[in-house]
Amino acid sequence: MRRTIACSVALLVGLAMIGIAAAQTTPPTTQRPMPPPGATAPPPEMPKEKEVEGTVSKVDPLAKTVGVSSGLFGLMGATVQVADGTEIRVLGQRGTLADIKEGTRVKASYEVRDGKNLAKTIEVMPEEKQSNKPPTQ
Repeated sequence: MRRTIACSVALLVGLAMIGIAAAQTTPPTTQRPMPPPGATAPPPEMPKEKEVEGTVSKVDPLAKTVGVSSGLFGLMGATVQVADGTEIRVLGQRGTLADIKEGTRVKASYEVRDGKNLAKTIEVMPEEKQSNKPPTQ
């Protein structure tokens, strides 16, 4: 009986030592191969231009952002950051952020940089005229 207990304790101590040794080893580092001398690194990816068209859900002049809702129930869309270089057009004329009102339809092109949607252009679309005339038969 004593001999069985002693063997069990020795086995447990040995397994504990192996476990500690395995935990202390550092995983091998994965190194990327060095490019050959004279080779240039590939150019960084250019941000892709995206577009969103929909209804203005929010204009924040302090943060210089415009929220555009689109899709079913306005669940899709994007919030774009207006920068100094953003071109804003209202009915074909040059405009400012103050000219963009909630509820108007806009079309915005933007680039994603550093996790922000930077607006390149924002175009306020003309309002769709709703006719009160009944359809002719």
